[in-house]
Amino acid sequence: MRIAFSTLGCKINQYDSALMKESLKERFQIVSFDDVADVYIINTCTVTAKSDYQSRQLVRRAVKNNEKAKIIVAGCYPQSNPEAFVSIEGVDIILGNQEKLELERYLKDTDKEQAPKVYVNKTAETFFHSDIKVFQNRTRAVLKVQDGCSAFCAFCIVPYVRGKARSAELEWVIKQINNFVDAGYKEVVLSGVSLGTYGKDILPKKSLSWLVKEILEHTEIQRLRISSVEPEDVTDELIDLAAFEDRICKHLHLPLQSGDDRILHRMKRQYDSTYFKGLVLKIKEKMPDIGLGTDIIVGLPGEDAAAYENSVKMIQELPFTYLHVFSYSMRRGTEAFNFKEQVPENVKKERSRRLIEIGKNKSMQFKNSFINKTVDALIESEKDKKTGMFKGLTGNYLKLFIRSDNNVIKNKIVPVKIIEIDKNGHLIGDLGQK
Repeated sequence: MRIAFSTLGCKINQYDSALMKESLKERFQIVSFDDVADVYIINTCTVTAKSDYQSRQLVRRAVKNNEKAKIIVAGCYPQSNPEAFVSIEGVDIILGNQEKLELERYLKDTDKEQAPKVYVNKTAETFFHSDIKVFQNRTRAVLKVQDGCSAFCAFCIVPYVRGKARSAELEWVIKQINNFVDAGYKEVVLSGVSLGTYGKDILPKKSLSWLVKEILEHTEIQRLRISSVEPEDVTDELIDLAAFEDRICKHLHLPLQSGDDRILHRMKRQYDSTYFKGLVLKIKEKMPDIGLGTDIIVGLPGEDAAAYENSVKMIQELPFTYLHVFSYSMRRGTEAFNFKEQVPENVKKERSRRLIEIGKNKSMQFKNSFINKTVDALIESEKDKKTGMFKGLTGNYLKLFIRSDNNVIKNKIVPVKIIEIDKNGHLIGDLGQK
């Protein structure tokens, strides 16, 4: 039988989809979501109203591809609101976050149903361990080492759909990374819903920096990338590890959300603007070439023009290399859902547009600073069809197009001399010499 997946949202969802594929690869032929399949799996996201809409649209796409196919929606959106899919034509099975990781048991009956079957229980209390050997990409693999969140920021639905913070066991993490190394992966991205809280639920308590040191000692992975970490969880030890260990990518993503202290307090964030600024500048001092990303939310209820301008000023002052900009989206069940002083949609749209433009300018400045420099890039396995060039990714998260007639560089980390930026804003490089 043919099965197709579509995954929305974060790296955690990407990992969960890879886990589902691993469990089914012996019984099913995995095909593109645009192909005719017997079963379609939609691994949803519910962080914003836009992601909810995209999930519903994917159901309709699946029906259009094959109206006789079994359609399964899974993950965060049905965990939050399973009723949203009950009335959508074509949906057969609705799975929560815990149930989707045991997908195989729900696929025994492949007949179409008159009404959707709903399997959504409470969020998990423990970390789900299951082996995985193959990820979608042949050069980089995502490994979920932490799940859930216990912070309950006022705007965020994630703790309600992912459950409390919980950590993977060290032995399992080491085993998984060694599996990836044996399969030929050169980079592993450590991911978690609240990655920086890794180990706080383990007795005796551990930490993310402890985990990273153990990985470096017990695996031969060439590059280890740390994904998004909350500012309050970035310790001096973690900064020093990233600065002085060559195998750790010089790249961090630190969600800011707002540059205004009143809004940060209303969001129930665990830091103020002064702390955040000091953290970023400390990191930049120890790693001058680091790629630094952030998330910013515009339009939280009560965000007036002055609060917004504080965010703009802070972002302009700090050495971010890219921004993820989100308009506040009401999420039923969160504290902010009942906040007054809603910001009009047209105002949120304009505020987002302005910040996105600032982000583009910062990204371009960062790219320009590497012209005529040689960097190490991990080369993807196949050439880009449009350009005929290889795609590469540096440790500090620069995406490159690389000119080379030498196929030996595939799936290797090689020196690349950055030559120029093309009209589309892409960095172009040649194989360089150290």
